[in-house]
Amino acid sequence: MNFTTGDLFYLQSDQQYHLYKLLMDDAAFNCYHVLTYAPLDRVPVQIDVETLDIWMYHLPIDKEAFVNATLLTNQPIIAEDLIGYHEYLRQTKAPKEYIPVATAYYRDGLRLTDEKKYPEAIDAYSKAVDLFPQFYEAIDNRGFCKMDLGLWEDAIDDFHLSLEENPNSLLAEFSMGECYYKMGEYEKAKLHFEIAHQIDPNHQAPIQFLAKVKSILNQ
Repeated sequence: MNFTTGDLFYLQSDQQYHLYKLLMDDAAFNCYHVLTYAPLDRVPVQIDVETLDIWMYHLPIDKEAFVNATLLTNQPIIAEDLIGYHEYLRQTKAPKEYIPVATAYYRDGLRLTDEKKYPEAIDAYSKAVDLFPQFYEAIDNRGFCKMDLGLWEDAIDDFHLSLEENPNSLLAEFSMGECYYKMGEYEKAKLHFEIAHQIDPNHQAPIQFLAKVKSILNQ
């Protein structure tokens, strides 16, 4: 039986049932890259996917090993599913081979952002960052999606992470200030607006928000 990306299927062996999720169909090597769950002593059901521990985040296995496998369901591949597969790519491929994959995730994130599907966009950007941690543009955009959802503290975490990869970013510093402003933490907001202003004294947004926050603090 041929499976497609996101399929969950199982095999019976030694009175146990082994459940797999297909991450990638590798036609060049006639293998499936799979995530594996803890074995069961009964036939798996769909709820098991939510409750079972992950046994291994990545294994490449010859397709022939799954000839007698039974399809359980299909689910989208989320960023957490790909932790092991991305590590495999970094260990076995040159950056010029896997960075385009990260870029494709990023473009998915842009499309989903335009469609205002912010949770799905966050997942797409997370895939890009997991595969290529230096991808600060994806980190920034993930932070913006979290802002759109009102997740101010989570967004701040992303902008801190972005600054580790891209120091002196006006965008990240200003955005942290905006998050603190939305949270009503005006002293912290002021600090980040001041840093943003120092980075680019001619940019109008930090100037405008500094004026707002100083007015509030002086009341």
